Amino acid sequence: MIRSRSSLLLIGAAVVLALVGLLLVFGGGGNDGVGGNSPVVTAEDSRAPRPAPEDGSTTPGDTSATDPSGDQPAPGTEAADETDTEDTTAERLEPSDTPTARSTPGPRQTPTLPPGMQVPEPVVVPDPATVDGADPTAVAVAALTAAYSFDTTHDASSEDAMNRVQTWLVAPYDSSAYDLDGLRQDVQRDWDLWAEHQAFASINAIEPHTTDIDTPDTETRAERRFYVRMTPIGRDAWNGPLVEHQWFAFLERESAAGPWRIVELQTPLAHR
Repeated sequence: MIRSRSSLLLIGAAVVLALVGLLLVFGGGGNDGVGGNSPVVTAEDSRAPRPAPEDGSTTPGDTSATDPSGDQPAPGTEAADETDTEDTTAERLEPSDTPTARSTPGPRQTPTLPPGMQVPEPVVVPDPATVDGADPTAVAVAALTAAYSFDTTHDASSEDAMNRVQTWLVAPYDSSAYDLDGLRQDVQRDWDLWAEHQAFASINAIEPHTTDIDTPDTETRAERRFYVRMTPIGRDAWNGPLVEHQWFAFLERESAAGPWRIVELQTPLAHR
């Protein structure tokens, strides 16, 4: 009797275990994510890129397609600072439209004059051998011509003209008897400007001036008065302002047979 009851208990327990097994196989395994038809996602699958849907829509949770910044570094980071530095450097290295080198000067112009008018020429200093030493007027004109014979293409300075006038003087040109050093200083002040245009002195006129009160000549002494007009002329068609000076020349000679020489050459207007 006891054995029959134990057999029944064993049969009942086997039936219960069988039912539990059927429930585990066909019941889906609950919420532990292991059983049933739920797919198992591994670590490698989670790292793999997801294919984009054909209709252009984005997968929920995927923000890479809608992030406007893309791969751009965030502001304030070291990579962003390097990018800004490269852009600034590129802007500084852009070529400028403003030329930095000085332009090459063009060729010198040739003066255009009306018909019948000639281009002024540099002063030709008279040869002392051709000047009539017995004529005080000729000697004074020769000296004044030499005094205004400035030419920047041949002379090193305005003093060269003074050396040419020395032939007709009895004392050095820069002595107090002559106002020639004042003329030299006037021209020397503008010598660089003259030289820039390769200028020379063009004598417009050496005009004698006489009055009724002039002192008559003697055998050994004579006086002459002149107006000298001179214009600086550049060989590139440049010209300076007209200059006009009045000169008083006092000449002497040892005897009636000797040549005249200038003992004084003064101008009422100081050149200095």
